[in-house]
Amino acid sequence: MKASRKIRTLTVGAAASLVLGVGATLLTAGPAAAAGCGATLNPKTSGAEAFWEVKCVGTQRVGIAGWVKDTDNDGQCARVKATFPNGTTYYSPQACPKGTKVNFSSGWRSGALVDAYLYEFDV
Repeated sequence: MKASRKIRTLTVGAAASLVLGVGATLLTAGPAAAAGCGATLNPKTSGAEAFWEVKCVGTQRVGIAGWVKDTDNDGQCARVKATFPNGTTYYSPQACPKGTKVNFSSGWRSGALVDAYLYEFDV
């Protein structure tokens, strides 16, 4: 018997569901496009919420900092994923079980934009 893995998220501005094989679903919560310097985001899913700010040093360095929280007793954890213009990816620490809230900071990367979203995943 195969174990299924489910990831849930919700894209801000456009709800989307993407099937990832047998029993797996992906829903994303976060910006629908890259966010620039000074942007603040507060996405929510059915079982998680987060807040982050995009911080910059001039137009050369970018990072995100904020928190992520598990809000549902559904056996899933919450995390923020950020992809930077230089191709690097940052994953926040995971937040679980319900009520757990963790702070995060990606550190600096080159560029002035970041694609980031909140998601839930089975543990």
